[in-house]
Amino acid sequence: MSAPPRLVPVAEALRLLLGLLPPVAPRRLPLAQAIGRVLAAPLRARGPVPPVAIALREGWAVAAALTEGAGPYAPVLLPGLAWIAAGAALPPGTDAVLQPFARDGDLVLEPVGPGEGVRLAGETAQAGIELRPAGTLLRPADLLLADAGIEAASVRVPRIALPGASALAALAAAEGAEVAEADPDLVLACGLTLDTVHCPALGARPGEATAIGTLGGRPAVRLGPLPEDLLAGWWLLGRPALRALAGRTAPPPRRLTLGRKVASPIGFTGVVPLGPGGMPQDSALAPVEALLIVPPGLEGYDAGTQIEACDP
Repeated sequence: MSAPPRLVPVAEALRLLLGLLPPVAPRRLPLAQAIGRVLAAPLRARGPVPPVAIALREGWAVAAALTEGAGPYAPVLLPGLAWIAAGAALPPGTDAVLQPFARDGDLVLEPVGPGEGVRLAGETAQAGIELRPAGTLLRPADLLLADAGIEAASVRVPRIALPGASALAALAAAEGAEVAEADPDLVLACGLTLDTVHCPALGARPGEATAIGTLGGRPAVRLGPLPEDLLAGWWLLGRPALRALAGRTAPPPRRLTLGRKVASPIGFTGVVPLGPGGMPQDSALAPVEALLIVPPGLEGYDAGTQIEACDP
């Protein structure tokens, strides 16, 4: 009768896996194609934003000094003022935007201060300022960086193969990875035998069936067949490995109040999905809003405990 496989602690297993991973070379992509990828280099404003003073509201472009002392009983005659739309560049010689109701024909009925209703050149960002650090996962809202003259970005895109684990494709894509059968940087396999084994089993529950080795000459993680094992292997090893390949900075943990008691076997890293209200979820199919990792030296947490949880 063969001995059971040695359970490798999660921290040791992750160090082993990261030591097998090759570096991913940066590639330069147009900004729109770089969304969903991880920055290999910081993004900096190419020039001042906005490049010139612009109107924050619609109204009349005016030199503020000319409106000094204006009022309903002492209007100032200013013919020929130019109407300006919000976001438009201020005409030369003007430094403020007079609101529509503050003018009656050619008469200005109230004063306006310099810069009022205006965003000055460089007010949003100065040329050269860092807008996104390396390690940032670009999101759709980052398309607005085009206003800072950014047309392309240097990103790292890990290639991952998912034989038998296609359910993880969306999770991998959310980490900025590219699913590819040929020439992957990492293989996450389910139901396959590894060519070589460096870590036969993981000291985690769920996730004990997770193993590390090689498959087809590539670093590989074999995930357990049950849904909870599959997700635990992804959370503990697969996702950290992809983040390391991409150079992504992990989001900070969240503080939550545990909705009910969590029990975890001593000596194992516990993986506890949390639903709404910090409630531990017993089913892999239940909605998950956060993830609690219980250290192997703890037996769990009581209900009402303030815990640190990460995004699922």
